[in-house]
Amino acid sequence: MIHKIKSVETGDNLILTATFLDGTVKEYDVKVLFKIYPQMKALEDRKLFDSVQIDVGGYGISWNDDLDLESETVWEDGIWIETRPSDSRQRLAARLAEARALTGMTQKQLAEKTGIYQADISRIERGIANPSISTLQRLAEGLEMDLDVRFI
Repeated sequence: MIHKIKSVETGDNLILTATFLDGTVKEYDVKVLFKIYPQMKALEDRKLFDSVQIDVGGYGISWNDDLDLESETVWEDGIWIETRPSDSRQRLAARLAEARALTGMTQKQLAEKTGIYQADISRIERGIANPSISTLQRLAEGLEMDLDVRFI
């Protein structure tokens, strides 16, 4: 499963707070990387540390071309803080990305199989599109899965 970062904030003592697409919030202590990756000590510069940005697609975060961190590292090694309710578009985005990851398909492969533009699939997975039920049905069929829409 791929856990994409939706937002990241810097805190005291080189602690990052990352919010994932599914609403999970985790804290990650960047100092643990100093022994493994000495170049990460550059983050002791507060101005550099505060310049953190989310990589395109939410697969990681970075400070510059030499300093980055995968979202899965933050997910696996971070400390769970809370799970915030996410809106339905964000939940849909996370579920589609997870389903696609389970099949091992890339967005491009799913696009070829469904006839839906890869850019549109990317927008859905980032939670910035409002797909129709028929589009969701085509995606489900392309993933060889069933579509289940619920009111809870």
